[in-house]
Amino acid sequence: MEILILRLIHILGGIAWVGGGIFAAFFLIPAVMGTPAMPQVMEGLQRRRLFVFTPIFGILTVLTGIRLLWIDSVGFDDSYMSTGPGRTFSIGGTAAIIAFILQVFVSRPAGVKLGALAAKMAGNPPADERQRLTVEIEKLRKRNGMATMGAVSLGIIAAAAMALARYM
Repeated sequence: MEILILRLIHILGGIAWVGGGIFAAFFLIPAVMGTPAMPQVMEGLQRRRLFVFTPIFGILTVLTGIRLLWIDSVGFDDSYMSTGPGRTFSIGGTAAIIAFILQVFVSRPAGVKLGALAAKMAGNPPADERQRLTVEIEKLRKRNGMATMGAVSLGIIAAAAMALARYM
């Protein structure tokens, strides 16, 4: 019964986490970037608590994955971990952990700062302050974009490894 519950949480959490990241990175953000709708869209996502739920899905996916691997490998035993499935699950799990770290410690903080700076820009600051904010916003956009694409790419690697590991 434990395995069924863990797999359900792991798979549904992974779908929400990685799928949401793919949707945001490849469709949502490019569609609204630089448009007047961007602040309203981000505010709407914040009201719906997307930025709270996404890391929760990520941590649930990672933790259930670790437990499932523990069970499959009988405590991370070398005889299992050196097999094709063991190595593939390990690679996928490592990719997921790095994706989570990027998301929580790089992308999310940059996004929060971007939101605060966008609010300052909306207040129509003086020209010199506007220039300084513009430079800072661009720097944060690049950092956020790189971290987001890195996390999404690693999430895709993790999902592919999970899908293929049993056949390796």
